[in-house]
Amino acid sequence: MPARPLRDTYRHGNLRAEAVRVAYELATADGAGALSLRRVADSVGVAHRSLYNHFADREALVDAVAEQGFLDLADALRPAQSLADYVRAYVTFALRRPQLYALMKSRPHATMKDRPELQAAVHLSIAEAMRLFGRPDRSKAENRRAVMRVLILLHGGITMHQAGILDVEGDEGLIAELTAMAEAG
Repeated sequence: MPARPLRDTYRHGNLRAEAVRVAYELATADGAGALSLRRVADSVGVAHRSLYNHFADREALVDAVAEQGFLDLADALRPAQSLADYVRAYVTFALRRPQLYALMKSRPHATMKDRPELQAAVHLSIAEAMRLFGRPDRSKAENRRAVMRVLILLHGGITMHQAGILDVEGDEGLIAELTAMAEAG
């Protein structure tokens, strides 16, 4: 029996995981605009139609990348033991991966109930904030507001810094300013 020729297509392992890994790399380097099922399929060596077995559409692929981004953000925040540690970890994550961070923040919250894996990943990163900023002597609503205040401050500060609006000395200046603002909170 003659030997079968080797295929140049993807036929082993977890195609979904490999597609998310490749899409994550593309999004980190070039942003959400770089993502397409066809481009990801080409990178992993399958027909783009194969990815429809794992992603309903491009938005589902983007959600999967955002999910992995939020998991990675939660991992980056987990070692934080203080507000200053948290601010540094959050800002560093966002500034080192600006395209990915923008993709993560672009996902509409209203649709997350239809994407439980993404919602769970977002909540993991929020849980890290709650761990540091929540207090047992406050109500659930007060703790929620405390966490949201810090997250809004950080996201706004990062966005303004990336746009060149803030007058701070580089990334370290941004971290110092946001830490001071959060501590004054």
